[in-house]
Amino acid sequence: MKKILYKLFLLFVVLSFSSCLDSNLDELLVYEEADITSVSAVQYRYLSDKKSPASGEFIVEEVNLQYTGDIDADHGTVKIEVEKPSTFPAAQVNNLSKSNLVVVVTLSTAARLTPAEGSPILGVPADWSKAHKYIVTSASGKKKEWTIEVVSLTK
Repeated sequence: MKKILYKLFLLFVVLSFSSCLDSNLDELLVYEEADITSVSAVQYRYLSDKKSPASGEFIVEEVNLQYTGDIDADHGTVKIEVEKPSTFPAAQVNNLSKSNLVVVVTLSTAARLTPAEGSPILGVPADWSKAHKYIVTSASGKKKEWTIEVVSLTK
């Protein structure tokens, strides 16, 4: 009886991992877009005076800044205007500058972004006092150069 159950189990496993799809594979979508579609976030991060009870290290605080992003897909440019929110910590106002911001963008479906010409990785604090270049590659392999710039920071 155990041998029969074992053979049925193996048959079930083999059938579970097989696929019935054997045609129309060429109809699957291949995404061609290599665009930056929006600015997702602009943030300021700093070490607070609070310590983590677990590690004893100072806690990194994060403040979401107000921003507007002007995206020109034809020319491959993103211009971001940033403003300090009213809830910004007063003790950090003097430290806030373009040289220590975090910028996050959203890309076309299945695209990926690569820094070019020494530009910083997005999503980590970086110097945005000058424009940075990035290459966005679509799922189909099409590449497009983009320039991202923080044009103003109002305190």
